[in-house]
Amino acid sequence: MVTLEQQVQPDPDVVDTELEGGETVLLDLKTKLYFSLNPTGTRIWQGLKQNLALRQISERLQQEFTVEAERADRSVLDLVNELHQQRLVHIS
Repeated sequence: MVTLEQQVQPDPDVVDTELEGGETVLLDLKTKLYFSLNPTGTRIWQGLKQNLALRQISERLQQEFTVEAERADRSVLDLVNELHQQRLVHIS
């Protein structure tokens, strides 16, 4: 299980394209898997690309979207777990 203290990096074979409305589409060049992110997911992905710890990403979500810490933490952990299951990120 992923914790907020961990670093997570996007897989080097995953490319992303930001769309209008704050959404992002990820493409795994190895598997040809497409994955769509809403604006919150986009912010999480951007934090991963900046090598931020998951707790830092959660704190940014709390400030930007004015959400409770528990909700932001859960959003980060849920998405990272899903991205990890799809092999779009690596956990260190």
